[in-house]
Amino acid sequence: MADIFNFVPKSQLDAKANLEQFIDMCKKELTVFGKDLNWDDWLWSKAGNFTKIGVHSRSTDVVDKFDEKFIDFAKAYFRYQQGHKPTGTKNELKALRGIEKALIQLFGSACIEDLTMAVLDEAAQMIKSHYSAGAAYHGGRELERLAAFVSNKHLISRDLSSWKSPILRKKDEIQTGAEAKDRREKKLPSDDALNALAEIFSNRPSLPRDIFTSSTFAMLMSAPSRISEVLDMPVDCEVEETDSRGKVRYGWRFYSGKGFGANIKWIPTEMVGVAKEAVRRITELTAESRKLAKWIESNETRFYRHANCPDVDVDDDEVLTAIQVCQALGLASNNERIARNSLRGVKLDWKDGAYTLNTLWFYVLSCQPKDLLESNVRKIRYSDSLFCMRRNQISTQYGASPVIVWKPTNNVFNSDLSPKESLKTDYHRSIFDRNNYLTADGKRIKLTSHQARHLLNTMAQRGGLSQLAIAKWSGRADQKQNRTYNHMSEYEMVARAEQLDTTLTLFGPSGEVGINLPVTMQVFNTLERGAVHITEFGLCVHDFTMTPCDKYRDCINCAEQVCIKGDAVKLGRIKRRLEEVEKQSAASEKALSEGISGADRWYEYHKNTLKHLKQLVSILENPQVEVGAQIKLRNDEAFSPLRRAVESKLAKDDEPDEQHFLQDILKLLGSGHG
Repeated sequence: MADIFNFVPKSQLDAKANLEQFIDMCKKELTVFGKDLNWDDWLWSKAGNFTKIGVHSRSTDVVDKFDEKFIDFAKAYFRYQQGHKPTGTKNELKALRGIEKALIQLFGSACIEDLTMAVLDEAAQMIKSHYSAGAAYHGGRELERLAAFVSNKHLISRDLSSWKSPILRKKDEIQTGAEAKDRREKKLPSDDALNALAEIFSNRPSLPRDIFTSSTFAMLMSAPSRISEVLDMPVDCEVEETDSRGKVRYGWRFYSGKGFGANIKWIPTEMVGVAKEAVRRITELTAESRKLAKWIESNETRFYRHANCPDVDVDDDEVLTAIQVCQALGLASNNERIARNSLRGVKLDWKDGAYTLNTLWFYVLSCQPKDLLESNVRKIRYSDSLFCMRRNQISTQYGASPVIVWKPTNNVFNSDLSPKESLKTDYHRSIFDRNNYLTADGKRIKLTSHQARHLLNTMAQRGGLSQLAIAKWSGRADQKQNRTYNHMSEYEMVARAEQLDTTLTLFGPSGEVGINLPVTMQVFNTLERGAVHITEFGLCVHDFTMTPCDKYRDCINCAEQVCIKGDAVKLGRIKRRLEEVEKQSAASEKALSEGISGADRWYEYHKNTLKHLKQLVSILENPQVEVGAQIKLRNDEAFSPLRRAVESKLAKDDEPDEQHFLQDILKLLGSGHG
């Protein structure tokens, strides 16, 4: 039996034989999830349930379990991958559920040998429709991993290693506005909570539960960590090294989750004193528990002689009274009646002489955690764990057991940070309730362990720490995940951008956002124009913010056509157009004299065009006009929205000064025709 192994397929075997060998090895040789794991059970306690997609993951109804042709592969793959890369989310099950459903839908049964690109595509859609955006993305990535695994290990006859998940990462949340502000405030701890815990920690609490909660949160505030990582730290976690500048640096040995692995988290200089004191308090609180764990792990068959153990003069085989049994187990034993009731409560024989220390030790061993004699994912035994405790050691209602080992979980810690509204205050009091702390408006304080991680990451972002350094400090394998923990406001982001370029003023010189108010046409005409269009004969300066082009490429007759003196190429085009229009003008004049219908309109059009072309050629060939001069002809007959607006205002306005001003504009625009 082994914790893990690397499966190497045999080239001389076909895919089916390799698959059978892989399943057999995972079933018989792996110890992941325990040596005594019942392979035939489809509900693996504290590991995962092999239930179909779309049903409750904890369903015990046999109709909800995986297809019989698929379940052995699913168990083998899940056990193998969790052995090599253990995770809390266990995304392998998402991928397996999607594939099982897709295989049945496409082929009627779930044989992994039938896996194809089409099955993977269908599985991705199943996952996308049954999970949240974030969970579906990770399920899709696991589909990629599974496809590559079964291909590279030759467990199927086709190569699917090139398949990529179509499920995209969840888009980043909006970072501006009131909604973003509310979301940031929920992710970050309140000042009331931080100040309260700081005071509790500095007051050196004596209650074990307060020592545990305040010291653990102080550790979370010393380095951005997940609570599960802190609770799994070894007792010898402290590290001190001298850096290249000769300064001693202090850090902790960590095993970071989500694929980062073992590393050292260095503590900022300002927090070293707090971090050391927090570790010292936890170490002192749990010292006796580690002695007990060490005793049990050393395969002792004798009862652990703790401080309150009954004093038996002979040996461990001497029979005990009911009171002595309670003393050995740490149960209430003020008198014989209370002792007997205590034994009844734990379903033990309450009569005198029913037990000796030797027989009682077998009962004690049966009450220990199942993983006590096994190294966990971080390879840390209970006897080496910083947070190794005894049952009820931090309980505020019961006394600590002197003989049963226990470790706090994420929920134990978080439940002491926030009140449970469903329970009365008398039944559940958080650390803030016990120490009489409330918010400024008199409400009970709420906090979560992960808010400290969000706060430290945001502080690191504000301090300008690089994304690589933040990811490494946080124990994060993917730098992109930093974005989730960055709660800088939009104003802070802009301020940082301005620091990068001192000439850049995104909020104006006074730090205020400029307001873009409407401006008058006089002011607008003094502004530098925007983009212009190159035409066949020059440039088009039409303002498309007012109207679209109403000339339809009749640029010669447009008052917004600009020609440049000295451009020989475009002058040549104008002359060629002049020759063409002269011929067309003569033809239209002849048609008009012959009385052809519609000839009058063509004659007038060519007459105007011919006039404008002759004017342009005359100006562009005039030696008195400087090279580079911009020539724009006035078209008195052209429609102008501005002229119509001026004429309308002129008709309504009686002010003399305004009348003169509007008349001047009309002169500049040319004539009085609209």
